[in-house]
Amino acid sequence: MRYIGNKTRLVPFILDVVRRLEPSVGVACDPFAGTASVSRALKRQGWTVHAGDLMAFSYALQVTHVELDRTPRFPVSALGAGEQGGRPGLSYAAILRELEGLPPAHGFISEHYSPDGLAGGRHGRMYFTPENAGLIDAIRQRIAEWRAEGLLDPARCQLLLATLVEAADRVANTTGVYASFVKSWQPNACRRLELRQLRPTSRRNGGGRCTAHRGEAAGRVAAVGTMDLLYLDPPYNERQYPAYYHIPELIASGWDDPPELRGKTGLIPDEDLRSDWCRRDRCEAALRELLGRADARHILLSYNDEGLLAPEVIADVLRETGDADSYRRTGTDYRRYRSDGDGPGRTYRRDRVREQLHYVKRP
Repeated sequence: MRYIGNKTRLVPFILDVVRRLEPSVGVACDPFAGTASVSRALKRQGWTVHAGDLMAFSYALQVTHVELDRTPRFPVSALGAGEQGGRPGLSYAAILRELEGLPPAHGFISEHYSPDGLAGGRHGRMYFTPENAGLIDAIRQRIAEWRAEGLLDPARCQLLLATLVEAADRVANTTGVYASFVKSWQPNACRRLELRQLRPTSRRNGGGRCTAHRGEAAGRVAAVGTMDLLYLDPPYNERQYPAYYHIPELIASGWDDPPELRGKTGLIPDEDLRSDWCRRDRCEAALRELLGRADARHILLSYNDEGLLAPEVIADVLRETGDADSYRRTGTDYRRYRSDGDGPGRTYRRDRVREQLHYVKRP
């Protein structure tokens, strides 16, 4: 999924730093998991990972890539229970074929985020073609029906939701974030929605059971308790994620109680999803609160050098909360995420930015 702050390209750098800090694996917490790229990488190395995030679509990705250890079978569906190759139930691939074969339906996404809907057409919203919007509606509705009928357990439900979120993102008529849509159809948006299998990360090297969570970072850290590694990757600027990813959030959370949308892009109510980490006057207090609730031996904070918190402030806070002499900072340059190009309304200061890893050890 296209995502601001995604650490996929930085995973080798982060893992190298972690290995130098702590050669043996243990319990890790990643309470700002996002697309779960770091969580799944740590799990792959043998860590017992407890991931978390405020967003519903992140929770679906966490369950898929962190909590699940293998691709599950689906014991019951609209196709019925059965035996396939001596194993009970249906395969993930068979379920996806069934969902892909549904006829498009006019539902919430079609109505509000495609030009075929009264609301979407009135606002000129071109997030999805009418066909793809109808497919998203039909698939989301079928998943909800299966869940209501008790045919899907929570983990399998989240796996299917993550699959749909990823599929919708590939055909979204955006430049990578949902804060705006493109005013003409891009080639990717004209392709038919395709559900591709996602692969849960296997547990290795004797790692314990990994978990996913939806909620505030400070609460997640406190609930995990004693841990060997606390990896923090908080938002670093004033962009609130609910406004940039409101449609993936809708797809993941559903619309049984239809939200009241606002603005040209159809934003959802998001007061409970807004983060103090994106507020210049609150982010330092948020860091202090989280560290005050953490029982961690190693703390590693990933932060962009264009962030709201100055490196000197982060250094001071970490020194206060841990062994001051152990504080270290290392960084690497990478190509910045760009959802658009330079133009009359925006000029990027530079194409490359520096990711800083701040570290402190606690006794």
